[in-house]
Parts: sequence; C-alpha cells; structure tokens
Amino acid sequence: MLEQEKEKAIKREVMAALKKAQELQSDFFGLGDRLYREKPDVWMKVKDDWNTRWFPRVEVDLKVTCELRRTGETADPVQIR
Repeated sequence: MLEQEKEKAIKREVMAALKKAQELQSDFFGLGDRLYREKPDVWMKVKDDWNTRWFPRVEVDLKVTCELRRTGETADPVQIR
C-alpha cells in the first residue's frame, strides 16, 4: 500500500513538472531528443517549432514503479536518556 501511494505521489509531481515545462515551452525532459533518436523523420518535420507548437501539446503516458526497502530505517533514531 505504501508503494502504491508513493507511486501516485511521484506521478503527480512528474506530471506537474511536465505541465509547467509545457507552459514555459521548455523541453528540459528531453522529449524532443528522444523523438529525434526514435523517429528522425518525424523530428525533421517538427523541429523548427517543437518548443512553441508541438511540445506544449504532447501527451505523456507515465508509468511509475516504486519499491520501498527498509522502511523502518527512515524513522528518527530512538533518544537515549
């Protein structure tokens, strides 16, 4: 259950960052670079107006997998009196 909640939180944060990047027209995630490597023919058609026209409209399917280990070690240490 903790892993699922953490996955949801991470996904919310990444999607919020992506939305902000799209608003600022700043592809700091490197999605254009990935498009260039995987589909160079498509990249050649969109490269001139990638940040202003195409990147703000990109839809991202994000899958987050989280594995929590040693959760007991994240607590504060026991205080010795």
